[in-house]
Amino acid sequence: MKIYQVSGLGANGNAFRNLRLVDGFEQVYIPWLKPEKNETLAHYTERLINTINPTEDFLLMGLSFGGIIVQEMNRFIHPKHTFLISTVKNRRELPNLLKFSASTNAHKAIPMSFLTSDRAFSYMMLRKLYYTKKDKSNIDDIFEFKDKDYLSWSIHKIVNWEHSTAYQEENVTHIHGTKDIVFPINNIQNAIRVEGGTHIMVMQKPKIISEEINKVLNLL
Repeated sequence: MKIYQVSGLGANGNAFRNLRLVDGFEQVYIPWLKPEKNETLAHYTERLINTINPTEDFLLMGLSFGGIIVQEMNRFIHPKHTFLISTVKNRRELPNLLKFSASTNAHKAIPMSFLTSDRAFSYMMLRKLYYTKKDKSNIDDIFEFKDKDYLSWSIHKIVNWEHSTAYQEENVTHIHGTKDIVFPINNIQNAIRVEGGTHIMVMQKPKIISEEINKVLNLL
């Protein structure tokens, strides 16, 4: 059975490469697309779904912003299970800083070059974030999609996201780290807590994450 994976903001499928899942499941990464002008999140998600074969059983897995995306996918398709990693399930779980940004549009004041230039402090911080002793890959192996329009659009969608009442996922597993500084654990409800897990624990603690996912996969 295929597990369709959507990675975090600007990241590619390498974010999932350390997972070791049980036999019988194929990990399939769905790459980011450049958003169309004034595109809604629902329409963008619908375009991503073109990668998925809905005539066979499948699973969804989303990391961070990708977690929001796979929840939106449930508007249109029906996976046997949805895995959410280091993400939020509704607006109540968003940190106050992001809610404040939504009401003031403060995020629009951030120049996207601050996130994309290899000379920028923020980029150096991302490099530090994605660099671990176990995985010495360059950040460019993971933080691949640095298109300014995509980043600006995505950040705006994250801070303004509200889970629609028009649909509801079934069979969801949410895995979240206690040291996540992007989406703090204090705001998160009904999730499997990973002690010491950061926002990128899928790379830093792949054994624990894999074990929790495999518990579900073994029941399917």
